[in-house]
Amino acid sequence: MAGNKRFRKKKLFIVLGTTLILLFLIGTAIIYRELSKIRQQEPSASVPPQEEYFEPDEDGTDQSAVVDPGDVTWPSDVTPISGMNIMNILLIGQDRREGEPRERADSMILVSFNKKDGTVKLISFLRDLYVQIPGYSDNRLNASYAFGGMELLDKTIARNFGVQIGGNFEVDFDGFQQIIDIMGGIDVDLSKAEAKYLNKNFRWKLSEGSNHLSGEQALAYARIRKLDSDFRRTERQRKIVMQAMSDMLKLSTAEKLGLLDSILPYLTTDLTKAEILGYAMTVLQAGVNGTESYSIPAEGTYRFASIRGMSVIVPDLKKNRESLNLYLYEE
Repeated sequence: MAGNKRFRKKKLFIVLGTTLILLFLIGTAIIYRELSKIRQQEPSASVPPQEEYFEPDEDGTDQSAVVDPGDVTWPSDVTPISGMNIMNILLIGQDRREGEPRERADSMILVSFNKKDGTVKLISFLRDLYVQIPGYSDNRLNASYAFGGMELLDKTIARNFGVQIGGNFEVDFDGFQQIIDIMGGIDVDLSKAEAKYLNKNFRWKLSEGSNHLSGEQALAYARIRKLDSDFRRTERQRKIVMQAMSDMLKLSTAEKLGLLDSILPYLTTDLTKAEILGYAMTVLQAGVNGTESYSIPAEGTYRFASIRGMSVIVPDLKKNRESLNLYLYEE
């Protein structure tokens, strides 16, 4: 009798174990099927180098001091910023317009996840930062994306700021609008000036305070620039990303999968399915325990200048690296 009981228990464990393995494999297969909907850019498939160009300001009204390119010097050493508990993914808002041969990075937001405490930190890199671009002349940061896509943009950020990026996700303007609409819109607090600006330019009827924005309205809000500054503009972009993250985290697992099924086709990444799954599992295990927002250049670490007809922000790289290291790794 004792032998039969042991046999039945052993058989039960085998059945349970087999069932769990099957469920795991089925779940993994479903996730991989969903991830296959993302547009994949193979890491080894480099974007063909584009001819170098400089993009002067259209209106020519820049009042910044004119600086000769040769007068801008950079520190020779670059100490990589890294930490075993930090994952860095770059979100790229792509300014792709019909009929244009090149794509520009309209926004660049580093999403840094701390595996130890579950904190998500969003760091905007301003597109008008004047930086070193490997293989090219010094130029605006977003020019690196136009010249060499994700790969060159990552190398440029690493070269200037020391941050190592693990992968990229990009979305163009149309995709951004579609994603917000699929989510059912997004709640955003508008200032009186922001509401007035949007109403004047788009004939909407938005008001100061909380507004539920459509994809078109959210994009227009994220792209406001003439109202104030590029610093405020990137703050608005981070605000939308944080709100979208907050809305998604409130959904059930089934609702999250349904949402991903609809929005993934609008994203492009250089990560493999296995890498995406690995990152996702890490976040799920650690949990998200708060979000923070920051921008580069840090306050008091830059100057405005006009170089080659371009209104740019010349950063103090040493101070910005120190600021990033302190913010990301608290070192």
